[in-house]
Amino acid sequence: LPAASDLLNDLPQLLTAQGFEPLPVTLVHGLHAGGYPVAHRDPFDRLLAAQAELGGLTLVSLDPALQAFPCRLLW
Repeated sequence: LPAASDLLNDLPQLLTAQGFEPLPVTLVHGLHAGGYPVAHRDPFDRLLAAQAELGGLTLVSLDPALQAFPCRLLW
């Protein structure tokens, strides 16, 4: 889709204009995510939870599996 290509090219500027900031995934996040109990195996969820917990952020998700992590959830 040509329109999607244009959107992807402009995405960084569009996000910045809306007040969003990119969050890097660091080694510290990965190590913290690896320390969570094995009950929840989805690596992406684990990284999101680690970023939220370590950054003092609120994770916005409707996924009930994320309630297993010690981060603030909204929704």
